[in-house]
Amino acid sequence: MTIEETLLDWQKENFSYAYSMMKEALEDAKEERDILKQKYCAAYFDVSVNTLKGWVIHGCPEIRLESGMVFYSKRAVREWLLNYQK
Repeated sequence: MTIEETLLDWQKENFSYAYSMMKEALEDAKEERDILKQKYCAAYFDVSVNTLKGWVIHGCPEIRLESGMVFYSKRAVREWLLNYQK
């Protein structure tokens, strides 16, 4: 095996490793951002905060801390919305 072939193999291995690490990091980042503040959740679903509050009145899940801060899980809201799909 020549030096060029060895370097090419090494380069391919490093690229594959870097690609898999970036892909894993992106997946982790997606999961970490599942929980959003109220205004960001409303923006994510392209509705107003008042609409999101209306959804909660009709059973949409929310996370309400003792401090009064309200958060939402994108996944839980999406599942709740899909229950209304016809």
